[in-house]
Amino acid sequence: MNYQTTVTAQEPIVITIGNFDGIHRGHQRLLHELRALAATLGCKPVLLTFEPHTLAVVRPHVPLQCLTSLEEKLALARRYGGVEDYIVIEFTPQVAAMSARQFLDELRAAFDLKGLVVGENFSLGHNREGNIAFLQGYGAEHGLVVRALPLEEIRGVRVSSTEIRALVSAGRIAEAADLLGHPLLLSGIVVHGDHRGRLLGFPTANIVPEPFRLLPANGIYAARVAVEEAGMSDVFSSPHVYKSAVNVGIRPNFPSKRPLVEAYLLDVELDLYGKRILVEFIARLRDERRFDSIEALKEQMAADVEQVRQIL
Repeated sequence: MNYQTTVTAQEPIVITIGNFDGIHRGHQRLLHELRALAATLGCKPVLLTFEPHTLAVVRPHVPLQCLTSLEEKLALARRYGGVEDYIVIEFTPQVAAMSARQFLDELRAAFDLKGLVVGENFSLGHNREGNIAFLQGYGAEHGLVVRALPLEEIRGVRVSSTEIRALVSAGRIAEAADLLGHPLLLSGIVVHGDHRGRLLGFPTANIVPEPFRLLPANGIYAARVAVEEAGMSDVFSSPHVYKSAVNVGIRPNFPSKRPLVEAYLLDVELDLYGKRILVEFIARLRDERRFDSIEALKEQMAADVEQVRQIL
């Protein structure tokens, strides 16, 4: 297996394994339990995840759009799970073909593995053969502590990345945030657009999402935008956060061939080209639509900004 990691072969570790798309409340519970077990065993807690998402390899014919990039996933694990260290395995057809025993044997050969924390429906390896019963048997055989946690539910709804993706696709970002335990987010480098926003009196910071990225339904959103500055470790730690009106979509009045994310930062004028920003979606205002005139569009944009101001 090819992997990147922040831990050495000599450090005793406990791990949790998964795609962890979104780092939702269920993932956060696993991470908190991971830290507790690590403290008990005197080990370092480590997130083990895959790049790309396993389904992109196992089911390449099924389109998959993700809630988070790898960078965002690791940053969220730090912020909401308190887990700094990671092992990121390059997920390939060869890795997918491994048996559960072979996968764990290779991990144990590379790392001083002492324990494993997973959800009760977790399975590992070719044909998902490495279920909880297998893991507990393997753990007993090799002196590993294995903990399987019940799945997280909120008001009778099971917390899962699949459920959250459905909510995001429908533009129901407040409900998605409830299951995530944090706002839906998107980070990216600000690129030059066609500067129409500036001509309309609402200059925007534009980012072009990666093809694999799931965006909320086209429309106008209230959001907070963090701006990364030189010397910062990442945009997630930025103290520079601004209220923003964000358009997601193709701009019916000035159609784009691909979906864009355009953020108008309230009450500030900044040169953001080439900088990384982080958009945290807070509330959905309305659908994206075409206006009969530029004046009507500008009036609606002003009303949108005022609504964003009230919400935030």
